[in-house]
Amino acid sequence: MDSALNPTEDSFQMARQAMIDSQIHPMGVVSEKLLATFADVPREMFVPEALQHICYCDEDVQVTPGRYMMEPSVLARMIQALKPQTNHVALTIGSGTGYNTAILSHLVSTVVALEEDMELVKQAQSIWDKLSYCNIVAVTGPQGEGAPVNAPYDIIMMNGSVAEIPLEIKQQLNIGGRLVAPIKPDGRMMAQVTLVERVKEDVFSDVVLFDSGTPYLKGFEPEKEFVF
Repeated sequence: MDSALNPTEDSFQMARQAMIDSQIHPMGVVSEKLLATFADVPREMFVPEALQHICYCDEDVQVTPGRYMMEPSVLARMIQALKPQTNHVALTIGSGTGYNTAILSHLVSTVVALEEDMELVKQAQSIWDKLSYCNIVAVTGPQGEGAPVNAPYDIIMMNGSVAEIPLEIKQQLNIGGRLVAPIKPDGRMMAQVTLVERVKEDVFSDVVLFDSGTPYLKGFEPEKEFVF
């Protein structure tokens, strides 16, 4: 871990274990490899220093205006539903400061991290470099378009709620590939975390997994209706 964190390293390690024991595991996350990954990745490095003391609470943390790091229990359940394998190529959409991507990078072969905010890309890349996470490829571009140049993907994760999942993004899945996202149409109080699988070329199945209060991912909010 970065030497700057050494004075409080023990307390952060205890907080990570408490997060697993009291938030993630009780919500049905049983994958030993996934739980071990949450124990290894220092969540505190991915938030502003002033928020490090609350980053292990089970809530969304705002890392920059309008952008959030997803609460641990929701993130863990989403990743478990994706069933990541060591030979998978993954896409994270709206990678932010890079925590969700970092977790996934321990479980798959390669992660393409799409983010349209260049400052967040720089922050994330700096953290990944410090932690020697070498299987992450940062891509800058419109998040609503996905990352078609590197497609197809075995798994895709949306790092925030969306009003709907664009077909263009679903079509970047391999046949048999899985996508997970909290879906919250306009007017809903809660999002429904939904797993989408590409069954055939133009056939997709979906199943609602659970509800969450995850904030919208920038660019995926409901379209505002014009009032004449």
